[in-house]
Amino acid sequence: MSEFKFGVCLKFRDREKLLTAKESGADFYELGFSDLVSGSEEEIKEFIDFNKSYGLPCPAANGMFPGEIRLVGPDVDYVKIDEYLDFASERFSSVGGETVVFGSGNARRCPDGWSYEKATDQLVELCAEHIAPYMRKYSLICAIEPLRSCECNVITSAKRGFEICRLANVPEVKLLIDLFHFDAEKEERETILDYKGYLQHIHIASATNNRKYPKPDDGTDYQTFFDMLKKADYKVGRISLEGGFDNFSDDSKTAFDFLRKF
Repeated sequence: MSEFKFGVCLKFRDREKLLTAKESGADFYELGFSDLVSGSEEEIKEFIDFNKSYGLPCPAANGMFPGEIRLVGPDVDYVKIDEYLDFASERFSSVGGETVVFGSGNARRCPDGWSYEKATDQLVELCAEHIAPYMRKYSLICAIEPLRSCECNVITSAKRGFEICRLANVPEVKLLIDLFHFDAEKEERETILDYKGYLQHIHIASATNNRKYPKPDDGTDYQTFFDMLKKADYKVGRISLEGGFDNFSDDSKTAFDFLRKF
């Protein structure tokens, strides 16, 4: 039996897929952080009631910041960022959240003419002085998600994400590895061992099969990936499907059954 727990990324309003995920064998589900913020008080209250009776935990949320909140460049508004983080973190914590995924490629994109060094300094300040205090306040952990270079121009590798974690040097900011982005950027599996003690969350999809949910013989080397996660002592153990599918019910069940073999 696998030592990992498997979930799937969904929207809080999509009850049909939430119910299907449970039937397909999910251990948990992952929501959209900024998507939760968009819900009305009535919607969130109703969702909390649904969540209590649903029977699956919601420990993770992705999409930490919407694109309109600028995190890098000359127009960063930390008052706005703090207000957003306080409201959003409280809301996520009300549904049992634990890990907030910091991908948010549009929000953190480095504008033309802005140096990588300046962007790094801003992201370290953001993590240490703004994200970390709200994570601490609501008993959450932030997981920085590296994105492939065609989606964002800053933190495009696990190595760079790890650099931000180390520079921020706060226990509330750790690292996520998304196998799709990891493989798209041609990172070596063995480098996962460098991040021991920093791994907080995992996303998974196939870079050799158009970013679809994993399945047998899709061309991706899952065995070595899981071997490295075990050697790196990935204690949290949660892995979320984040990708495409042809039939959600069938493909998610196939992925869960397949991945549990590792």
